[in-house]
Amino acid sequence: MPAKQGTASNGLAQGCDLALICGYGSLPLEIARGAIEAGRRPFLIGIEGEASADIAALPHEFLSWGQVGRLFQILRDHQIKEVVFAGGILKRPELLKLKLDFGALRTLPEALVFMIGGDNTVLSGAIRLFEKRGIAVVGAHEIAPKLLAGPGRIVGAKPGARDFASIKLAFEACKALGRFDIGQAAVAEASRVVAVEGVEGTDNLLERIVQMRLIGRMPPKGKNGVLVKTMKPGQDMRADLPAIGPKTIDAVVRAGLNGIAIEAGHAIILEREATLAAAKQAGIYIYGISAADGMPHG
Repeated sequence: MPAKQGTASNGLAQGCDLALICGYGSLPLEIARGAIEAGRRPFLIGIEGEASADIAALPHEFLSWGQVGRLFQILRDHQIKEVVFAGGILKRPELLKLKLDFGALRTLPEALVFMIGGDNTVLSGAIRLFEKRGIAVVGAHEIAPKLLAGPGRIVGAKPGARDFASIKLAFEACKALGRFDIGQAAVAEASRVVAVEGVEGTDNLLERIVQMRLIGRMPPKGKNGVLVKTMKPGQDMRADLPAIGPKTIDAVVRAGLNGIAIEAGHAIILEREATLAAAKQAGIYIYGISAADGMPHG
């Protein structure tokens, strides 16, 4: 892990007009590249223990969860008025164990209110925290729109009628699940929903399918099985959009599914070229669900 203070203090950081709050995964760098292509100058603030060391290639600083005061000081120093939440969080911080700076102590009463909720509650609360300080939170899709999935066939054969039956079931399950702020994914196969995503994430959801096949709860060879990922009803698009990437393709293949359906315009494809190439090689489809498919969007 790089030192806490990266290029924040040298000339590379001058003129930065956008901050990315970076969690794990490749999304922060993909958004940063999209921002640079659009003529922006991003400053990356990596969460220690979550963000990849690779963000050190750009102006950056690593901060612990308790350094809220330092975070807002960086934004003030660089006169940055826009931030993006980028990447996932593997482990929520335990507030009682954090080493809080003065800024964190001042915001603690606000943070306690939303930290005990589900993902949507936490993210909405974090957005309010920034907006109250005059910092606009913008979505990844606004900075790097090419990351979003489009409608219809993205790669592979167009799903057939039986595949669409599974897609519809899993889509409805995702939306029902999302109303309780639980998860964004579901798997359907053979005319039934067989698994839904909880707080464990998509990779572990798919691993459960593998285990169910091994113990005989599902047939060894899948039939019209599909992973569906959608945005939660009422979800703020500025944070935590559903995403797939090369690891998702590997997990779907291992789970014996036919393909992946994601909500067009509301889901992200990470490492697009690698993801589509992996899906094509594996013989699975990726499809963007839209209103044209007869499924309502929440």
